[in-house]
Amino acid sequence: MNSRERVLAALRREQPDRVPWVEGGIDLPMQWALMGRKDFLPEELNETLGLDNINAILRPPIFADVEVHDGIEFLTTPQIHSRADLESVVFPDPEDPAFYREAEELVRRVDGKYAVAASMRMGLSPTLLSLGLEGFSYLLADDPGLIDTLMGRFADWTIAVVRHLQDVGVDYVWTFDDMAYKSGPMFSPTVLRELFMPHMRRVAQAIKGEGFPWILHSDGNLMLFLDDLLTLGFDGLHPIEPGPMDIERLKREYGGRVCLIGNIDLHYTLTMGTPEEVEDEVRRRIEAIGPGGGYMISSANSLTSYCKVENVWAMARAIRRYAPYPSA
Repeated sequence: MNSRERVLAALRREQPDRVPWVEGGIDLPMQWALMGRKDFLPEELNETLGLDNINAILRPPIFADVEVHDGIEFLTTPQIHSRADLESVVFPDPEDPAFYREAEELVRRVDGKYAVAASMRMGLSPTLLSLGLEGFSYLLADDPGLIDTLMGRFADWTIAVVRHLQDVGVDYVWTFDDMAYKSGPMFSPTVLRELFMPHMRRVAQAIKGEGFPWILHSDGNLMLFLDDLLTLGFDGLHPIEPGPMDIERLKREYGGRVCLIGNIDLHYTLTMGTPEEVEDEVRRRIEAIGPGGGYMISSANSLTSYCKVENVWAMARAIRRYAPYPSA
C-alpha cells in the first residue's frame, strides 16, 4: 500500500498494512526546524517525516484582525459586531479557477502517492472567531438571527467550494471547527442543534453528495455533542484530545462507526516529555487502538511550533517501528 491507499482504507474503518500517520497541520517554524531550511515543497516534508497525508488549504477568511509572529497567524480583534458589519463579509470567488490553482498543482505533483485533504471549515469556527466569544454570547440573547445569517454565509461559501473538489482531485475533506473546551462545549446542545446543525448538515450533505470521505476536527471534550455530530455522517474524528476525551472508550463505543484519529498528547508528551516517553505513548496508542483498523495516529491537534523537535523525530521513529500490523 502507498500512503494514499492506507489513509483511505483507514477512513473506511479497514485495516491497512500499517497505522497511517496524518497531521491536520504543522506550524511553519516546526517545518523549518525539521527540514533545516525554508525552501522546500510540502511533499518533501512528507518524505522526510514519513507522513501519509498532505493538506490543500481551501478555507474561508475569518473576519478578525490578525497579527503574524514567527510565521504563525494570531487572531486579535473580531470584526463583526452588528448587522451593519455584514457588508464586510466578502469571500474569495468560489467560481474563480485561480482560487484552486495551488491545490491542483499540489495534487498534480503528489500524483496519487499521498492522501490529499481539502482542509476546510464548515463555518462554525469562523462564525465564532469573527464575532468573538463575548460578542457571540451577547448575540445569543440580543440577535441570534445574526449568528444564523453569518453561519449561513460561511456554509454557502463552503458548499460552493465543495462542488469544485472533484475537479481539483483531492481525496478527502478535513473540516476544522473547534466547538469545545477541555471542560466541555463552548455552548449548549440546544444552540448546536438550533443555530449550527442545520447549516453543518447542509455542508455535510454537500461533502457526502460529492462522494468524499470526511474528517471532523474539534479540540476539547465533545462527548455532550458527539451523538448529535455523528448524525452528520463524517468518517473520521480528530484529534480526540487526551484528558478531555478517552480514546479507549471511544474505540469500544464508537469504533464501529467512525475512524479515530489523533490522541498523542501535546500538553506534556510532545512538548515537555522525553523522546522515550513519546515512543512509549505512540506504542501504547497503536497497541490499544490500532487492532482491527479504523485508527490513524496523529498529534492531538497539530505539530505546533512549541513541540520539541527531538520529540517529533521520536514520534516518526516510533511510528515506523510500531505502526505495521502483524499480518502486514
